[in-house]
Amino acid sequence: MKHNNNFDFLRFLFSFLVVIGHSIILSGKPEFWNDFLAAMPNYSVYSFFVISGFLIYSSFERLNDIKKYIRNRLKRILPAYIFIVIFFSVFLFIFSSTDITNYFSKDWIKYLGANLVFANFLKPCIPFVFTGNPECAVNGSLWTIKVEIMFYAFVPILYYFLAGKSLKTKNLILLILYLLSFTYGYFVGKYYNYEMAKQFPGSLIYFVSGMFLYLNLDFFKNNKTILLPVAIILGVSELYFLPITLVFPFALSIVIIWFAFTSIPLKNFGKYGDFSYGMYLVHFPIIQIFVQQGIYDKYSFFGLTASYIVVILSSVLIWKFIESPFLRKKLLK
Repeated sequence: MKHNNNFDFLRFLFSFLVVIGHSIILSGKPEFWNDFLAAMPNYSVYSFFVISGFLIYSSFERLNDIKKYIRNRLKRILPAYIFIVIFFSVFLFIFSSTDITNYFSKDWIKYLGANLVFANFLKPCIPFVFTGNPECAVNGSLWTIKVEIMFYAFVPILYYFLAGKSLKTKNLILLILYLLSFTYGYFVGKYYNYEMAKQFPGSLIYFVSGMFLYLNLDFFKNNKTILLPVAIILGVSELYFLPITLVFPFALSIVIIWFAFTSIPLKNFGKYGDFSYGMYLVHFPIIQIFVQQGIYDKYSFFGLTASYIVVILSSVLIWKFIESPFLRKKLLK
Protein backbone atom coordinates (compact mmCIF):
# COMPACT_ATOMS: atom_id res chain seq x y z
CA MET A 1 0.00 0.00 0.00
CA LYS A 2 2.92 2.33 0.69
CA HIS A 3 3.74 3.23 -2.93
CA ASN A 4 0.21 3.24 -4.30
CA ASN A 5 -1.24 6.22 -2.46
CA ASN A 6 -0.71 9.89 -1.65
CA PHE A 7 -0.23 9.56 2.12
CA ASP A 8 3.34 10.91 1.98
CA PHE A 9 2.11 14.09 0.33
CA LEU A 10 -0.79 14.43 2.78
CA ARG A 11 1.47 14.08 5.81
CA PHE A 12 3.81 16.74 4.43
CA LEU A 13 0.89 19.03 3.59
CA PHE A 14 -0.67 18.74 7.04
CA SER A 15 2.69 19.26 8.76
CA PHE A 16 3.33 22.40 6.73
CA LEU A 17 -0.17 23.69 7.48
CA VAL A 18 0.62 23.26 11.18
CA VAL A 19 3.80 25.28 10.66
CA ILE A 20 1.90 28.06 8.90
CA GLY A 21 -0.85 28.13 11.51
CA HIS A 22 1.54 28.27 14.44
CA SER A 23 3.67 30.96 12.80
CA ILE A 24 0.53 33.10 12.46
CA ILE A 25 -0.63 32.48 16.03
CA LEU A 26 2.74 32.70 17.81
CA SER A 27 3.96 35.77 15.94
CA GLY A 28 0.87 37.79 16.78
CA LYS A 29 1.43 39.89 13.65
CA PRO A 30 -1.84 41.36 12.30
CA GLU A 31 -0.52 41.34 8.73
CA PHE A 32 0.00 37.58 8.93
CA TRP A 33 -3.48 36.83 10.26
CA ASN A 34 -5.79 34.55 8.30
CA ASP A 35 -8.70 32.83 10.06
CA PHE A 36 -8.58 29.77 7.84
CA LEU A 37 -4.83 29.18 8.16
CA ALA A 38 -4.83 29.96 11.89
CA ALA A 39 -7.30 27.10 12.39
CA MET A 40 -5.17 24.63 10.44
CA PRO A 41 -3.06 23.28 13.35
CA ASN A 42 -6.15 21.71 14.92
CA TYR A 43 -7.63 20.35 11.70
CA SER A 44 -4.25 19.10 10.51
CA VAL A 45 -3.75 17.20 13.77
CA TYR A 46 -7.19 15.64 13.36
CA SER A 47 -6.19 14.65 9.83
CA PHE A 48 -3.02 13.02 11.18
CA PHE A 49 -5.17 10.98 13.55
CA VAL A 50 -7.33 9.79 10.63
CA ILE A 51 -4.25 8.75 8.65
CA SER A 52 -2.84 6.99 11.71
CA GLY A 53 -6.05 5.05 12.20
CA PHE A 54 -5.97 3.88 8.60
CA LEU A 55 -2.25 3.08 8.33
CA ILE A 56 -1.40 1.87 11.84
CA TYR A 57 -4.30 -0.57 11.97
CA SER A 58 -3.48 -1.85 8.48
CA SER A 59 0.18 -2.21 9.51
CA PHE A 60 -0.67 -4.29 12.54
CA GLU A 61 -3.08 -6.44 10.55
CA ARG A 62 -0.39 -7.04 7.93
CA LEU A 63 2.32 -7.89 10.47
CA ASN A 64 0.17 -9.60 13.11
CA ASP A 65 3.33 -9.71 15.20
CA ILE A 66 3.40 -7.66 18.39
CA LYS A 67 7.21 -7.55 18.59
CA LYS A 68 7.64 -6.30 15.04
CA TYR A 69 4.82 -3.84 15.57
CA ILE A 70 6.41 -2.41 18.73
CA ARG A 71 9.82 -2.28 17.04
CA ASN A 72 8.44 -0.39 14.06
CA ARG A 73 6.51 2.08 16.20
CA LEU A 74 9.50 2.74 18.49
CA LYS A 75 11.83 3.33 15.56
CA ARG A 76 9.39 5.69 13.91
CA ILE A 77 8.53 7.92 16.85
CA LEU A 78 11.25 7.85 19.51
CA PRO A 79 14.63 8.79 17.93
CA ALA A 80 13.54 12.13 16.45
CA TYR A 81 11.37 12.94 19.45
CA ILE A 82 14.12 12.32 22.00
CA PHE A 83 16.63 14.25 19.90
CA ILE A 84 14.36 17.29 19.57
CA VAL A 85 13.55 17.41 23.28
CA ILE A 86 17.18 17.10 24.40
CA PHE A 87 18.63 19.31 21.66
CA PHE A 88 16.38 22.30 22.28
CA SER A 89 16.54 21.94 26.04
CA VAL A 90 20.30 22.56 25.73
CA PHE A 91 20.41 24.78 22.64
CA LEU A 92 17.95 27.33 24.01
CA PHE A 93 20.46 28.35 26.67
CA ILE A 94 21.90 30.57 23.92
CA PHE A 95 18.60 32.46 23.80
CA SER A 96 17.98 32.56 27.56
CA SER A 97 18.27 35.61 29.78
CA THR A 98 20.38 34.02 32.52
CA ASP A 99 23.72 32.38 33.18
CA ILE A 100 24.55 28.70 32.80
CA THR A 101 24.08 27.88 36.49
CA ASN A 102 20.59 29.30 36.70
CA TYR A 103 19.58 27.86 33.34
CA PHE A 104 20.52 24.24 34.03
CA SER A 105 18.56 24.15 37.26
CA LYS A 106 16.01 21.84 38.85
CA ASP A 107 13.34 23.42 36.65
CA TRP A 108 15.37 22.53 33.58
CA ILE A 109 15.65 18.94 34.79
CA LYS A 110 11.90 18.86 35.40
CA TYR A 111 11.28 20.17 31.90
CA LEU A 112 13.56 17.56 30.37
CA GLY A 113 12.09 14.71 32.41
CA ALA A 114 8.46 15.64 31.78
CA ASN A 115 8.95 16.07 28.05
CA LEU A 116 10.97 12.88 27.62
CA VAL A 117 8.04 10.90 29.04
CA PHE A 118 5.54 12.73 26.81
CA ALA A 119 4.08 14.78 29.66
CA ASN A 120 4.95 18.20 28.30
CA PHE A 121 1.73 19.58 29.80
CA LEU A 122 3.40 19.26 33.21
CA LYS A 123 6.34 21.48 32.24
CA PRO A 124 5.91 23.20 28.86
CA CYS A 125 8.27 26.11 29.57
CA ILE A 126 11.92 26.53 30.55
CA PRO A 127 12.60 29.46 32.90
CA PHE A 128 14.38 32.45 31.30
CA VAL A 129 13.41 31.31 27.78
CA PHE A 130 10.73 32.97 25.64
CA THR A 131 9.58 34.99 28.62
CA GLY A 132 8.82 37.98 26.40
CA ASN A 133 6.88 35.94 23.85
CA PRO A 134 3.08 35.75 23.91
CA GLU A 135 3.53 32.03 24.65
CA CYS A 136 6.40 30.64 26.75
CA ALA A 137 6.05 26.98 25.71
CA VAL A 138 9.16 25.53 24.10
CA ASN A 139 7.26 23.06 21.95
CA GLY A 140 3.50 23.25 22.19
CA SER A 141 3.04 20.65 19.44
CA LEU A 142 4.32 17.75 21.53
CA TRP A 143 0.96 17.10 23.22
CA THR A 144 -0.16 15.02 20.23
CA ILE A 145 2.71 12.53 20.55
CA LYS A 146 1.36 11.01 23.75
CA VAL A 147 -2.03 10.68 22.03
CA GLU A 148 -0.38 8.86 19.12
CA ILE A 149 1.34 6.49 21.55
CA MET A 150 -2.01 5.75 23.18
CA PHE A 151 -3.37 4.94 19.72
CA TYR A 152 -0.43 2.61 19.13
CA ALA A 153 -1.15 0.79 22.37
CA PHE A 154 -4.86 0.65 21.60
CA VAL A 155 -4.52 -0.94 18.15
CA PRO A 156 -3.38 -4.45 19.22
CA ILE A 157 -6.05 -4.56 21.93
CA LEU A 158 -8.78 -3.61 19.49
CA TYR A 159 -7.42 -5.86 16.76
CA TYR A 160 -7.54 -8.98 18.92
CA PHE A 161 -10.96 -7.98 20.24
CA LEU A 162 -12.27 -7.72 16.67
CA ALA A 163 -10.53 -10.90 15.48
CA GLY A 164 -12.92 -13.51 14.12
CA LYS A 165 -15.89 -11.16 14.04
CA SER A 166 -17.85 -10.35 10.93
CA LEU A 167 -17.34 -7.06 9.13
CA LYS A 168 -20.80 -5.98 10.23
CA THR A 169 -19.92 -6.59 13.89
CA LYS A 170 -16.58 -4.81 13.51
CA ASN A 171 -18.33 -1.80 12.01
CA LEU A 172 -20.85 -1.76 14.85
CA ILE A 173 -18.10 -1.84 17.48
CA LEU A 174 -16.25 1.01 15.75
CA LEU A 175 -19.49 3.00 15.56
CA ILE A 176 -19.96 2.56 19.32
CA LEU A 177 -16.38 3.74 19.94
CA TYR A 178 -17.02 6.70 17.63
CA LEU A 179 -20.12 7.73 19.57
CA LEU A 180 -18.44 7.23 22.96
CA SER A 181 -15.50 9.36 21.84
CA PHE A 182 -17.84 12.07 20.59
CA THR A 183 -19.76 12.03 23.88
CA TYR A 184 -16.57 12.37 25.90
CA GLY A 185 -15.24 15.20 23.76
CA TYR A 186 -18.52 17.10 23.73
CA PHE A 187 -19.25 17.04 27.45
CA VAL A 188 -15.66 17.45 28.64
CA GLY A 189 -15.17 20.36 26.25
CA LYS A 190 -18.42 22.02 27.25
CA TYR A 191 -18.36 21.57 31.01
CA TYR A 192 -14.72 21.07 31.93
CA ASN A 193 -11.75 21.83 29.68
CA TYR A 194 -11.28 22.09 25.91
CA GLU A 195 -7.68 20.85 26.08
CA MET A 196 -8.77 17.73 27.95
CA ALA A 197 -11.49 17.15 25.38
CA LYS A 198 -8.82 16.82 22.66
CA GLN A 199 -6.92 14.07 24.48
CA PHE A 200 -7.08 10.33 23.79
CA PRO A 201 -10.74 9.55 24.39
CA GLY A 202 -11.89 12.66 22.54
CA SER A 203 -9.49 12.30 19.60
CA LEU A 204 -10.32 8.60 19.19
CA ILE A 205 -13.25 9.61 16.98
CA TYR A 206 -10.81 10.51 14.19
CA PHE A 207 -8.64 7.45 14.67
CA VAL A 208 -11.54 4.97 14.49
CA SER A 209 -12.85 6.80 11.41
CA GLY A 210 -9.59 5.99 9.66
CA MET A 211 -9.83 2.38 10.84
CA PHE A 212 -13.41 2.13 9.62
CA LEU A 213 -12.47 3.29 6.13
CA TYR A 214 -9.59 0.82 6.02
CA LEU A 215 -11.88 -2.07 6.93
CA ASN A 216 -14.42 -0.94 4.34
CA LEU A 217 -11.97 0.28 1.71
CA ASP A 218 -13.43 -1.73 -1.16
CA PHE A 219 -16.92 -0.40 -0.47
CA PHE A 220 -15.52 3.13 -0.21
CA LYS A 221 -13.64 2.89 -3.51
CA ASN A 222 -16.70 1.51 -5.30
CA ASN A 223 -18.94 4.30 -3.99
CA LYS A 224 -16.55 7.24 -3.63
CA THR A 225 -18.25 9.35 -6.30
CA ILE A 226 -21.35 9.41 -4.10
CA LEU A 227 -19.69 9.41 -0.68
CA LEU A 228 -17.29 12.31 -1.36
CA PRO A 229 -19.84 15.06 -2.20
CA VAL A 230 -22.17 13.87 0.56
CA ALA A 231 -19.31 13.99 3.07
CA ILE A 232 -18.28 17.49 1.98
CA ILE A 233 -21.82 18.86 2.15
CA LEU A 234 -22.63 17.29 5.53
CA GLY A 235 -19.24 18.06 7.08
CA VAL A 236 -19.14 21.70 6.02
CA SER A 237 -22.79 22.27 6.90
CA GLU A 238 -22.34 20.82 10.37
CA LEU A 239 -19.09 22.71 10.96
CA TYR A 240 -20.53 26.11 10.10
CA PHE A 241 -24.19 25.85 11.03
CA LEU A 242 -24.55 23.40 13.93
CA PRO A 243 -23.29 23.62 17.54
CA ILE A 244 -21.91 20.05 17.45
CA THR A 245 -19.55 18.15 15.15
CA LEU A 246 -20.90 14.61 15.18
CA VAL A 247 -20.56 13.90 11.46
CA PHE A 248 -17.56 16.13 10.69
CA PRO A 249 -14.81 13.68 11.85
CA PHE A 250 -16.09 10.94 9.56
CA ALA A 251 -16.70 13.39 6.72
CA LEU A 252 -13.12 14.66 7.05
CA SER A 253 -11.90 11.06 6.98
CA ILE A 254 -13.72 10.36 3.73
CA VAL A 255 -12.15 13.41 2.08
CA ILE A 256 -8.65 12.44 3.28
CA ILE A 257 -8.87 8.80 2.19
CA TRP A 258 -10.38 9.84 -1.16
CA PHE A 259 -7.41 12.14 -1.77
CA ALA A 260 -4.99 9.43 -0.62
CA PHE A 261 -6.17 7.06 -3.35
CA THR A 262 -7.16 9.47 -6.09
CA SER A 263 -5.24 9.42 -9.37
CA ILE A 264 -3.31 12.65 -8.76
CA PRO A 265 0.38 12.02 -9.65
CA LEU A 266 1.77 12.42 -6.12
CA LYS A 267 2.55 8.81 -5.28
CA ASN A 268 6.31 9.37 -5.50
CA PHE A 269 6.23 12.48 -3.32
CA GLY A 270 8.16 10.75 -0.53
CA LYS A 271 10.85 9.41 -2.84
CA TYR A 272 13.61 11.33 -1.05
CA GLY A 273 12.28 10.95 2.47
CA ASP A 274 9.37 11.56 4.81
CA PHE A 275 10.09 14.96 6.32
CA SER A 276 6.66 15.49 7.87
CA TYR A 277 7.38 14.14 11.37
CA GLY A 278 10.63 16.07 11.75
CA MET A 279 8.91 19.22 10.52
CA TYR A 280 6.14 18.75 13.03
CA LEU A 281 8.58 18.26 15.91
CA VAL A 282 11.01 21.05 15.10
CA HIS A 283 8.86 23.95 13.90
CA PHE A 284 7.47 25.26 17.21
CA PRO A 285 10.76 26.13 18.96
CA ILE A 286 12.16 27.57 15.71
CA ILE A 287 9.17 29.88 15.36
CA GLN A 288 9.51 30.84 19.03
CA ILE A 289 13.14 31.82 18.43
CA PHE A 290 12.12 33.96 15.46
CA VAL A 291 9.47 35.64 17.63
CA GLN A 292 11.90 36.30 20.50
CA GLN A 293 14.56 37.70 18.20
CA GLY A 294 12.06 40.07 16.60
CA ILE A 295 12.72 38.73 13.11
CA TYR A 296 9.05 38.85 12.17
CA ASP A 297 8.88 42.44 13.47
CA LYS A 298 11.94 43.54 11.50
CA TYR A 299 11.45 41.68 8.25
CA SER A 300 7.71 40.84 8.13
CA PHE A 301 6.95 38.34 5.33
CA PHE A 302 10.64 37.93 4.49
CA GLY A 303 11.18 36.79 8.06
CA LEU A 304 8.17 34.51 7.84
CA THR A 305 9.52 32.91 4.68
CA ALA A 306 12.95 32.54 6.29
CA SER A 307 11.44 30.68 9.25
CA TYR A 308 9.72 28.25 6.88
CA ILE A 309 13.01 27.62 5.07
CA VAL A 310 14.79 26.94 8.37
CA VAL A 311 12.03 24.55 9.45
CA ILE A 312 12.10 22.62 6.17
CA LEU A 313 15.90 22.38 6.09
CA SER A 314 15.91 21.22 9.72
CA SER A 315 13.34 18.53 8.97
CA VAL A 316 15.46 17.29 6.05
CA LEU A 317 18.52 17.03 8.30
CA ILE A 318 16.51 15.25 11.01
CA TRP A 319 15.31 12.72 8.44
CA LYS A 320 18.75 12.17 6.94
CA PHE A 321 20.77 11.86 10.13
CA ILE A 322 18.28 10.59 12.72
CA GLU A 323 15.03 9.16 11.41
CA SER A 324 16.24 7.30 8.33
CA PRO A 325 19.28 5.64 10.00
CA PHE A 326 17.18 4.42 12.92
CA LEU A 327 14.44 3.10 10.63
CA ARG A 328 17.05 0.89 8.99
CA LYS A 329 18.22 -0.54 12.33
CA LYS A 330 16.88 -3.65 13.99
CA LEU A 331 15.92 -2.88 17.58
CA LEU A 332 14.32 -6.21 18.39
CA LYS A 333 14.90 -9.69 17.08
